[in-house]
Amino acid sequence: MSLLLGSPNERLTLARAVDALADAARRAGRPNALWLVGVFYPGLNLNFDLVRGVLALVQEFSGVELLWAGEMGGFVALFGPGIPGVNLGLRGTEELGSVLLTLPLCVLAFRMIVGLARVSDPLHAASAVELVSTGSTGVQVARGPRLGDLWRAGKDLALVAFGLWGMLLLMLFGAMLVLIAPLVALLKLFDLARFSALFAGLLLPVLVLVLLYAAVLMVLNQLALHSLAQNRRGVASALTHAWRLVRASPLGALRATLVDFVLFLSVLAGEVVLGTLVHPSPVLRTLLVLALFGFAGVTRAAFWARTYRALGGLSPADNVPGL
Repeated sequence: MSLLLGSPNERLTLARAVDALADAARRAGRPNALWLVGVFYPGLNLNFDLVRGVLALVQEFSGVELLWAGEMGGFVALFGPGIPGVNLGLRGTEELGSVLLTLPLCVLAFRMIVGLARVSDPLHAASAVELVSTGSTGVQVARGPRLGDLWRAGKDLALVAFGLWGMLLLMLFGAMLVLIAPLVALLKLFDLARFSALFAGLLLPVLVLVLLYAAVLMVLNQLALHSLAQNRRGVASALTHAWRLVRASPLGALRATLVDFVLFLSVLAGEVVLGTLVHPSPVLRTLLVLALFGFAGVTRAAFWARTYRALGGLSPADNVPGL
């Protein structure tokens, strides 16, 4: 239990992680235009969806029914930042065409995403103030970032952020190919796919390992995204920096992941509640769910910005030589 809670001299204790999430949620709680970008911000649910999408591809081409596989038609979602419920219902070449058409939009979305990561930095938020006149006097009040700020902050970083996402996709594909492909080939060779109980028993440990790997990739994605946003790194440099932060404080990274998982479960619960309350109105339900995902995305961006700082991540604003 003490390992989970952490000691006061550690970089990120569980209490500090919870406080960081609470502060991030408080700042994101007021409805604003940033929620439109927050809908696209990658989270833990996206990594699980990716696993399901890859399993769907394996199932489609192998003919072996795989446990927990998604449906074909969602492959286009692998190339997007994670819009909830994206499934065009297309297959084969039609779906490939949709992927190619949406790639430019994905690049533009990644510019806004990396901009959101940049302006979520606590030092950036503290410096964004404007003079507001109240009668004959003026007071300094904090001004929240706007969509234009995100667009400017993401300048020249869209392709790098998209490349980071592509690299993580390749890492996930490679891991699943190594772990699942031999098992599927073995079952096909001995015609054992019809023994569902045996297949499920063999596949379940592999799926657990894949999901854990996907969770690690989510952590690396978050830290690397903030690293390249703050320091304008390349893809390899950002991933290396993220891995060093995790290695320097693995328990801190684990605590941050657990807190993010609580946010993930809260969003799922909120989605179920919204579906129950506004079931007769699908349009209203969709709008409310998108607002929920937008709030969660902005909260997650601010939370991981604070986690990046807590784990030792720096930016040029720290005035450290070499940055």
